[in-house]
Amino acid sequence: MRRSNRPKIIVGGDEGEWHKGTRVEKTNSEPDDTHRDGAMGTIVGALGPAPPALRAEILAQGAIKQDVVFMYWVEWDDLPGIPVAIADFRIKPVKGG
Repeated sequence: MRRSNRPKIIVGGDEGEWHKGTRVEKTNSEPDDTHRDGAMGTIVGALGPAPPALRAEILAQGAIKQDVVFMYWVEWDDLPGIPVAIADFRIKPVKGG
């Protein structure tokens, strides 16, 4: 068996509010984001839920603008095989997708 030189990317092993395989659309883009609103991808992993006390602490520090319950790993359609971590408020599930 040939060994790949590609680094292994570890994704969250939890089950999020949205399950692995769920199709999602990017929302709430920031100016420097690689993917803009409307980009499509598939959830391949999740981490969470974050405890309420931790979420409150992070919000109070100003590290993020919105509450994050889950982090998801998404493979974007234009970058297959490369899972990218993203906060739950920055994606939405696509109905029927």
